[in-house]
Amino acid sequence: MGLIRVLIYTMLMFVTTVAAAQDCYESSILSPGPFMGNNGEIFKLADGSIWEVKYAYEYLSKYHPSVIVCPSEGKMVVNNKMLDVQMIGGSKPVPKSNCADTPAPEIIESRIQGEFSGWEGKTVFKLINGQIWQQIDGRYIYKYKHNPKVLIYHIDTGYEMQVEGVDGRVRVALLK
Repeated sequence: MGLIRVLIYTMLMFVTTVAAAQDCYESSILSPGPFMGNNGEIFKLADGSIWEVKYAYEYLSKYHPSVIVCPSEGKMVVNNKMLDVQMIGGSKPVPKSNCADTPAPEIIESRIQGEFSGWEGKTVFKLINGQIWQQIDGRYIYKYKHNPKVLIYHIDTGYEMQVEGVDGRVRVALLK
């Protein structure tokens, strides 16, 4: 029991110290719902920024939880758990005294039109916003969903798509 108290105290001290730092801020997770807190999970905060969970498997299953994010530390506290995170898109929060107009990377939020059963090498995805994307990697995954939400975001080498409720992401290219 003593070790647990020490860990909780250490985590609370970190949160208190980090939250007081100029770089940290409070927000909430808009999507996905539920947020699990597992490695590779992509999530969107209320400020529009897009993040990825790194090296964690928490299985939190929380809907729109409040969080404290510390971008320079690569940390986020959610449900009294500290996770390693990395920003992958959206606009980076900056102090009001130091605001600059910097364009955000392209992020597309939509839904797959109709039935979704996964991807299998060259799968084509028609979105309700009219865009058509095609898988460009050879991965396979099978999962049935109807009109699932998708988040498509730019990475260094192209685009990746995250389908709500599906573990993993798929590399895609815009056809139309």
